[in-house]
Amino acid sequence: MSCVSLSLSWKRFHSLQQRQQAGPSRKYRGNVVGGQQANASAGSAGSAGSRVSVVAQLSKSSKSKSSSSSSSFSSSRSSCCSRTAAHSMRLTRSFNRGKRKVLRQKLPLLGQDSASSLVCRSELYGSSKRESCEVVSCDLLVLGSGIAGLTCALEAANYGTEVVVVTKSNIMEGSTKYAQGGVAAVMGQGGGGGRGGREREGKDCVTHHVEDTMNAGCYLNDRKAVEIMCREGPQQVEMLCQIGVPFTTVKRKEGGGGDKKVLHLGKEGGHSHSRVVHAADTTGAAIEKALVEKVLRHPKIRVHENMFALDLLTMPHKGDEEQQKCNGNNIGCYGCDTIDLVEGSYLRFVSKCTVIATGGCGQIYPETTNPQVATGDGIAMASRAGALVKNMEFIQFHPTSLFVDKKSSGDASSVKQTVEENKEEEDQQDVLKNVFLISEAVRGAGAVLRNTRGEAFMSQYDARADLAPRDIVARAIYDQMRLHETSHVFLDATHLSEEEVNEEFPHISSHVSKVLGIEMSESWIPVVPAQHYVCGGVLTNTSGETNVKGLYAIGEAACTGVHGANRLASNSLLEGLVFGKRSVLKSLAYMDNVHPLDLLAAEHSQLSLLRFNGDDDDIDGMTIVGVAGAGDGDGDDGQQVTEYMKAIQNLMWKYAGILRNDKGLKKGLKKVRQLRSELQEQVEKSESCKCVKHAELMNMVDVAELVLIGARKREASAGLHFNVDRPERNASDAEDANAAALNLSTEKKKELDLVPSMKE
Repeated sequence: MSCVSLSLSWKRFHSLQQRQQAGPSRKYRGNVVGGQQANASAGSAGSAGSRVSVVAQLSKSSKSKSSSSSSSFSSSRSSCCSRTAAHSMRLTRSFNRGKRKVLRQKLPLLGQDSASSLVCRSELYGSSKRESCEVVSCDLLVLGSGIAGLTCALEAANYGTEVVVVTKSNIMEGSTKYAQGGVAAVMGQGGGGGRGGREREGKDCVTHHVEDTMNAGCYLNDRKAVEIMCREGPQQVEMLCQIGVPFTTVKRKEGGGGDKKVLHLGKEGGHSHSRVVHAADTTGAAIEKALVEKVLRHPKIRVHENMFALDLLTMPHKGDEEQQKCNGNNIGCYGCDTIDLVEGSYLRFVSKCTVIATGGCGQIYPETTNPQVATGDGIAMASRAGALVKNMEFIQFHPTSLFVDKKSSGDASSVKQTVEENKEEEDQQDVLKNVFLISEAVRGAGAVLRNTRGEAFMSQYDARADLAPRDIVARAIYDQMRLHETSHVFLDATHLSEEEVNEEFPHISSHVSKVLGIEMSESWIPVVPAQHYVCGGVLTNTSGETNVKGLYAIGEAACTGVHGANRLASNSLLEGLVFGKRSVLKSLAYMDNVHPLDLLAAEHSQLSLLRFNGDDDDIDGMTIVGVAGAGDGDGDDGQQVTEYMKAIQNLMWKYAGILRNDKGLKKGLKKVRQLRSELQEQVEKSESCKCVKHAELMNMVDVAELVLIGARKREASAGLHFNVDRPERNASDAEDANAAALNLSTEKKKELDLVPSMKE
């Protein structure tokens, strides 16, 4: 039998995985492939087609018989479900007799070699108490609660879709909350004059926004995707205004002598015009708050907080012959396995469509502006499930994060005491755990970068000086730090008055004052580059579709092609808004064709291979260590996991930081793979993970390897990927090279059936 048994052990699983490494379906190999039992079974055409033949047989039955079967399925499901206070439909699969009856009725049709047959038999005859878990059923499962995920959830719910949002921490936590600058969009109201109105510009247009985005991305962007984002962005900003986001406004004189409030438009690096819509310097938090309030009030949306996603639920999926040839691993996604970080119990989410909106992977670097939850879980899960991942080498380092010298500023306890005296718990978390971002909007307001000698240096590197794109500014700062052997440079915003600072940058100025005891209007701010954003991710088309059927990706976790080799400032929130909405229409069409038996089989498939130490008789009694930064674990095991995390972070900064070289990338990849091997041996030996932080570490290793693989394959430096051994192409070759790269990207998407047939 070519299908993989669903009851195989860890050791046997990884042995099989190694034997299949050369197979055409293995675009990327993860260390724990929770959904790859379906991928392995797809190697047999008969197996993959067997399940589909069941659907075909059932469809060809008489209408009355088909209707009766459907009614039987619906009634048995209804009789076994109960709603919690949050209206969660939870089904206990160990004692679900109604479903077993349906399975037994359909089992003869499935055939001996069918993947669904194995799934069903696993539940009927191979289930153990250790594997039992509750099941939540829905139409659309959204993993992540940032701007992209919540936009998608609201859009789908407005169509009457039953939506479940699963988030790793509380619903407000994520990168969106920490975004300061704003949303770049051409709002059609004329020049915004920059923050403070200190310059006059010509009229902006979508074409200008497109060209600025393409230029920042070294023209490795997908132009079609860029045009869609820039064209549809203003409508999404209007949506935010309608749901109550308090964007900053200014009064403008009208022809009749009256005043009219219009959006205040800021200017940031790489933008030719002022087009950044913002809410002072806490835009992300303002947007997130408005979206969360809307989501929590929506009757069609259920939210599950503090859930750690383990692996996606995947099974063979029927496609046409050409699609099977392109994908190789022709799979479908039907939800996700998770673990409750509060109770320690397993919970399975079964859905017709699953959306990865889990954000980035900043925690693979030692200094990052990303929150502690950003460990690349969604990208790692999607890759293990067979989804294609692209452009991971383009890691953006924000030029200006706040530099805090622990030696001169006091130890962590003194910083903590300072913050506690101000009685601001949220700031306490930022000071102790997060690298604080100094928004690019400060430079947009006229601030200048200076080295430790007091010299303004950016004009030496780019004609746009301090408003050059982020990759150029970050490398310039790094070069100045190396040249003068310093740990930071300075941002000089002393041209702003105290009133201007407090009005335009209240959050930043308050934080700097509390941490360093200095005033922005009087003293220079010490800054240093820090990891900020990943421009690559799970490869999608402009509707969020991946090469795994039923799996969508949006936001920072996705690679739509809009950013190319470097993201333009304030385009990240814009991307989340536009493609979060666009992913819904295609997913709604897909849901209509999902067969009930596929969902039933997904409910009864084996639990994710990512397990945790605990008593088989009491899963709730497991010791669960929360997300990264929430604790170091219990005893030696937790300490070892923490040391591994630090090793990954230091390794990535050393070999895949702002400047890279061939030798370092090769060495870094070798070290990551050695670390993967060690972790894999540990998991195989114990047949479980030590804690949730251990599972996060495994995801971090997966993503780190993807970054290094992408960097090694990139033949020439471009944007954020600067390999000193492979310089950027010269001007004469640039246009042809960029065109070739764009065509390759488009052709690859066409090959994978990721280009929508509908007109954009």
